[in-house]
Amino acid sequence: MLYLLPKHPKTVTAATLYDQLVSRGYSTNVRAIQRDLQDLLNISQCGLLVDDSTRPFKWSIAADWHKIQLAEMDNNTALAFSMLERIGHLCLPDVSLQQLKQTFTQANRVLKLSEGHTHWLESMSHKSSDHAITDDQLKLETAILQGIEVSAQVTRFIKHEQTSLAYSKLSPYALVDDAGEKHLVFRVGADPKLNQWPVKYFSHIKLLDSKSITINTANLSRQGRRYRGETIQFECITQSESNFINKLRTQQYAFTATATENNQVKITAQLINSAFFRELVWSHATSIKVLKPPSIKQYIYRQTQRLIALSE
Repeated sequence: MLYLLPKHPKTVTAATLYDQLVSRGYSTNVRAIQRDLQDLLNISQCGLLVDDSTRPFKWSIAADWHKIQLAEMDNNTALAFSMLERIGHLCLPDVSLQQLKQTFTQANRVLKLSEGHTHWLESMSHKSSDHAITDDQLKLETAILQGIEVSAQVTRFIKHEQTSLAYSKLSPYALVDDAGEKHLVFRVGADPKLNQWPVKYFSHIKLLDSKSITINTANLSRQGRRYRGETIQFECITQSESNFINKLRTQQYAFTATATENNQVKITAQLINSAFFRELVWSHATSIKVLKPPSIKQYIYRQTQRLIALSE
């Protein structure tokens, strides 16, 4: 943003900066830019000037202030940025990495002039991440970082039927890994209950100006009601005369049983991931070994941990 500000006496408004940033692929909003400009002005070390005599405010950079020259980046700094480009997805929000793209490009240019540093970079096993980054995911990360609400279309399963519902206000708090799948921890409007649903069920994200409701963010990965209702492929191993098999028949679940070794069978079924079925699995947790899906395995693990905590 500092690079886009003109030298005084030329000026721009926050709305103009918004248009310029969006055209360069940044996900932001005018209110966020206004807050950032005010923060930079308070620092008093960036040469920022503001004309607040009229609205909207007009911003510029002092004519004698020298902007940072990335071209003067040294080899070690360039190497650090190039490594960050390759492994940053493991520890940083994708939205932050997107905003560093120009820095990564400049770092790679600097390294081309250093044979030793280039050799080190090529010898590393970590390469550029190929994981897909959607615009909706970037907006969710932006909302989490800025502490603002969003609106979204959310896929739901109501009476086992898939539908898409519009939510006018969601407060996103974290993106967490749940059995290898990325989930969003959030709350709906003023509802105090936390939810934890797969990110893939959120679309058409729009950033709002309103602030998210403050909560205790400790251990967010363990909090929230999990998303339920979707069809899953369930697999487990149990004894051929297991009571679990009898229960499946009694409840009229369609399943196949394949004989394995040691008088055991492999149960395979396509069914709805309902609270009733999870309780059925949990009630037979000592006589079956769940193979799929990871969400059911995680459910059994969480229930076991709760039981251990209660007995201590």
